[in-house]
Amino acid sequence: MDSTQRAALLGTDLMLASRLRSALSGGGVGLIEATRDDLLPPVPLLFVDLNHDAEDRLEAISRLRTRNPSATIVGFCNHEEKGLIRRAVAAGSDQVVANRSLPEAALRLLGRAVDPGLPG
Repeated sequence: MDSTQRAALLGTDLMLASRLRSALSGGGVGLIEATRDDLLPPVPLLFVDLNHDAEDRLEAISRLRTRNPSATIVGFCNHEEKGLIRRAVAAGSDQVVANRSLPEAALRLLGRAVDPGLPG
C-alpha cells in the first residue's frame, strides 16, 4: 500500500482504535473510523472489531464483502473465541487476529517490518 491509501475500522473500542491508528499512521495510511458499516467508504483494507456486538459485526462483514469484494477484511477479537473466528471467516473476513496482535497484523498487511518496540 502506498502513502495515499486509507484503511477503515468498524468498531467502538477507543483503545484498540488508537493502537491501530498508530500502527497504520507509521505506514503512511490514514484510518477512517465508523460505528456502522454503511458509513464506511470503499477502501482496500477494512478492520472489524468483533469484541462487541459480534452478531451485528458478522452481518456487517458479509455486507462489506458484497459492497467491496476486493478489500482485505480483517476481524479481531479475543484469541479464545474460536467459534467466532470461524464464523467471521465464513462471513467473508480474510483473516481474524487476536486483539493483542492487531498492530502487528496491520503492519504485516502494509508490508512493513514489525517494530519490536511497538506496544502491544
